[in-house]
Amino acid sequence: MRKTRYPGLTLTVAAFTILLAAIAAYTYVARPWFLHWGATDADRTRPLLGDDAWIGGRVTGTRAVTVAAPPETVWAWLVQIGQDRAGFYSYTWLENLTFAAIRNTYEIRPEWQERQAKDFVRSVRTDYVFGLLKEKGDYTGWKVSFVAPGRSMTLKNWGTFALEPDGAGGTRFLARSRGVPLPGIVGKLADFWLINPAHFIMEKRMMVEIKRLAEGRDGPPGWVKALATLGFAAAALGAALIVASRKRRGLWLLLPAVYAALVHAASADLLSTLVAFTALALVVLGFVAFGRRSWIYFGAVLIYAYAVLFLASDAFIVFGLVFLAASGVLAGLALKGARAR
Repeated sequence: MRKTRYPGLTLTVAAFTILLAAIAAYTYVARPWFLHWGATDADRTRPLLGDDAWIGGRVTGTRAVTVAAPPETVWAWLVQIGQDRAGFYSYTWLENLTFAAIRNTYEIRPEWQERQAKDFVRSVRTDYVFGLLKEKGDYTGWKVSFVAPGRSMTLKNWGTFALEPDGAGGTRFLARSRGVPLPGIVGKLADFWLINPAHFIMEKRMMVEIKRLAEGRDGPPGWVKALATLGFAAAALGAALIVASRKRRGLWLLLPAVYAALVHAASADLLSTLVAFTALALVVLGFVAFGRRSWIYFGAVLIYAYAVLFLASDAFIVFGLVFLAASGVLAGLALKGARAR
């Protein structure tokens, strides 16, 4: 069989082609899907109670899920959102990577059952970034523009949450995102590639968790989460060992170590600390192990991460179990190679 004279070029062309295909798939398939996840055509076009409470923003999407519980039950969970209340029922291990110090509370508290217009839903702690953003409300949370208890709540720069009876004893839970686009070409690119998908990932998780809680269903078994956590630890250890084995590259591990320490200092959450170290250790691994072709590594990681975060009902468990399986395979191959020598 004839070998190509330029194997490196062939790999680069193949990777670039896959990357272009992924960009097209995101633009024309994934993005339209996640902007209106779960919503029917009627959901997307009809007005929601509270829609007109904040004029000036642009509607970016309508998402919906049907909950097998009455609106008042769903409301009891929804009204509790906020960093200083029950959290956001989303991925705290992602939220706390930004030093937000969020913890989810999976119980209904009587003292959190009221919201009024002009209330402030905090997204981060009051001393966030050493208090430098304390007076900049738009950067530390959302002002409540409208509340109809048990039915609807509108947050400025976020959008409207509406709870409507579905006629069968359940609730149609809708979230209509509305915000001001970032200015300039950089802002538009950030909205398109980062902010919009990140907002969907966190909001979808919040809606799915509120649905689960309102319906009284249990989450994944504790042993599954323990295995996923072990997978993250294995990935962190594996990445650290590979980086440390490279000459004059061990000091790079200071980056994930310092980042993880800062996340822990802000959140006091061991899970977020582990994720912080693992994530940055894998970034360092990409630069150290792949050099000039690190863009192929990062492109593949980004495509995989977006796919899991978009589609999985619990991304932490999927990531962790994949890490655990991959670590087992690599450890087996390393052991086999050692025996062969």
